[in-house]
Amino acid sequence: MLERSLFDHYRLYPENILQAYQVTIIEANGERYMLTPVHSEQSQVQQQAEMANWLLSQGEDGIPELVPTDTGKATLDLDGTVMALYRLPSEAKMMRSYDPVGKRLATFHQRGQFYAHQGKRKAPSGAQSWKGRWEKRLDQMESWYVHIRNEQIKTPFDEDFLLTYPYYMGLSENAIQLLNDIAIDDGAASMEQGNTICHRRFQDSTWLTVDERFPSAVKVPGQLVYDHFSRDLSEWLRDDFKQSSGNERNRPLQFPEMLTTYDQERPLTVVDRKLVAARLLFPLHYFDTVEEYYQSVDERKKGELASEFRTAIYDSGSYEKNVNNVLHYMIDERTRMRLPGWLG
Repeated sequence: MLERSLFDHYRLYPENILQAYQVTIIEANGERYMLTPVHSEQSQVQQQAEMANWLLSQGEDGIPELVPTDTGKATLDLDGTVMALYRLPSEAKMMRSYDPVGKRLATFHQRGQFYAHQGKRKAPSGAQSWKGRWEKRLDQMESWYVHIRNEQIKTPFDEDFLLTYPYYMGLSENAIQLLNDIAIDDGAASMEQGNTICHRRFQDSTWLTVDERFPSAVKVPGQLVYDHFSRDLSEWLRDDFKQSSGNERNRPLQFPEMLTTYDQERPLTVVDRKLVAARLLFPLHYFDTVEEYYQSVDERKKGELASEFRTAIYDSGSYEKNVNNVLHYMIDERTRMRLPGWLG
């Protein structure tokens, strides 16, 4: 029972418990807390809390504070799910902003750029690390492709995967080659100059609304990562494509306003724009869906993922068109000459 766990591990007597999106809001002792699932190790959760504290020290509003258990642990296993508890900021530390998301994100990145990241010494960081990570995921996917191809009995999802993988492998190789080109043309060091505090997958829903007076005001520490800021722009654009393609109301793409308002606050260099292109070329949404499907043991969840997968395949032509539109919007013709031919 949640109430008992909150008392046993945090000495909290909940007065009210509310569900908001994927988090649980708890009112206790005159304060509000947020209980949320985490997908990181204890050490990573602690590092995310340190990043959150840094942002808070730089004047960022809406930053919750990690609350350790009474034994000093950063997380709690609750009915098989690893959770973390955060103390929500007071109203005085929440801001009701009417600025566009591009400007707010640029300011967020500026506040995180001097964070002293404690990564592995001499290990590639930021966009320099993308190539190795992408190659590893591609190799793993290739192995799984061979395994599924050799299976005697195949599910409809297996068949869809076998049919589409060669196409997405080609996209992945194009993205990796573009990273190689950037390292050669602009120097590998140029790929680290935009390193800052980012989000795992930045979307409109990443910053939470837990009080209607302060929309999209809460930045969940469990979403924070240290990377090149173009990661957040690219993943927001990827979700913009998805929302536009999958919406029966035919919602217009929002990327021109996003890129313009971001660039006005934090100007994008040629390398930044190329990195956005590379990340959009890499079909992260495809990898995420396939990996999650084959790792899941929940049949209901697998059904949802299979449906999502079919939608992504159906919308692949629209995705290509949207990537092309973004690149024509933000990259000059000379730079585009180095991109894959189908984007011309």
